[in-house]
Amino acid sequence: MTKNYKALFFLLTIINACTVSKNIKSNQTKESWNATFDSFNGKEKLAFKKQTNSLAYLSSALSITEGSLSLWVNQKLLPNPHKVNHTQLSLEQDVNIQIIGKNAKGAYGLKYPIYENKKININYNINIEVLALANFLINYEDFANIPNEQTFNINGKDIKVKDLYATNLKIANEFKPYLNAKNLQIIKPYFDKKFYLQYANLLLSLETFPHAKIKSNNQFVSEFSSFEDAENFINAFNNLYKEILFDQFLEKYQAFYDEMLLEVSQNIPKQNFITEMEHFYGKEVKSYNLYPSLTLGFSQGFGVGGENMIGNVFACFNKPEKIDNPKDLALGFNNATSLRTICIHEFGHSFINPAIDKVDTKVINSKTAFFEPIKNKMSEQGYSDWKICLYEHFVRANEVIIARLLNDRQKADELFQDNIQNRSFVYLPQIIEKLEYWYNNEYLEKSYEEKVSEIISELQ
Repeated sequence: MTKNYKALFFLLTIINACTVSKNIKSNQTKESWNATFDSFNGKEKLAFKKQTNSLAYLSSALSITEGSLSLWVNQKLLPNPHKVNHTQLSLEQDVNIQIIGKNAKGAYGLKYPIYENKKININYNINIEVLALANFLINYEDFANIPNEQTFNINGKDIKVKDLYATNLKIANEFKPYLNAKNLQIIKPYFDKKFYLQYANLLLSLETFPHAKIKSNNQFVSEFSSFEDAENFINAFNNLYKEILFDQFLEKYQAFYDEMLLEVSQNIPKQNFITEMEHFYGKEVKSYNLYPSLTLGFSQGFGVGGENMIGNVFACFNKPEKIDNPKDLALGFNNATSLRTICIHEFGHSFINPAIDKVDTKVINSKTAFFEPIKNKMSEQGYSDWKICLYEHFVRANEVIIARLLNDRQKADELFQDNIQNRSFVYLPQIIEKLEYWYNNEYLEKSYEEKVSEIISELQ
């Protein structure tokens, strides 16, 4: 729901009470209110009408040099422990705010955006299923020939690598007659050019196979050598879908897809973390989508989305335990820790990476020496570049902060200790300290992007 649309559903009013004196200089918008005064006696009021499935997130700063100034919500005094204080106000009922001054000299600043309580959309995407299946079929021999004795240690337990791909191989075996399909041969060169999941955003932007058509103004056409090249790619998938009778596979495996969705939906974190993230970063996103997949190879995943959507495509996290009886399945998506990582860590990248991308290159390059002491440890984790290392530091810092804002101190402490002691994110303490200082003191005067740039420039 857009903010303009929301405006039709809630009423924001200011009512001037009878006062001895005002002398207020005030500037108010739909989402903020700033005022200064030399002698404020009386009340100013702010009212929000009831609005279902929404909340107002009030950030307030009261500053006086004389007299007293207090903030009340529905006749309850709001505590004022920090320079900037943040309070969620449910709009399941009318909310009335009063600012009461007694011979007050100073200022106040209020910010009160309205947030819809968003749900995470969980569903598989047929185009992604065909994309991942094509990749697995092209590489079928590599997976089918994994030695039975080859193992991988997960949480202290040796597991056969081939067992991790049990669902993938079961599905691929349904399509063995098509391993040399003409359309797979057309698709393979595109996968040779770049990682196959880099085509995920393109396929999410299209109609479902076998009816997908790409338009010349599609933003992803530029990834191909020509528009005809992009059409060739999409048509190969349309034809593959029909050739391998993929619709029949979907019908046959419906119980598997139902179980996959159930396992994911039962293990996602509390969804109020979305509001905390949007408020912290000062940015709203229209929708959040999870695309679990049966055809992606074990543990693979890829972030997708754009300006108005944040999402993730991912495979199972655990070894599938039961795949032979459609009435008794355990497909490996039943992992709350991994789903928390996707929802908070991976979603976080969609907010944080653009903020770091806005930082002046000179500022980032001036701190490249800070990468040297941790370069080897970072490279072992796949972070071989200083800017990527910064992405990861800020994402992990914000994971800790969001956990604290959700009053999950245990998880916050676990994340903090693990990232420093086991993963060498040595700049985490100062980043967290500075971000929390910003949130509690500078939130109304500096954007998240501005603070990120400042933190990087002052890194020690």
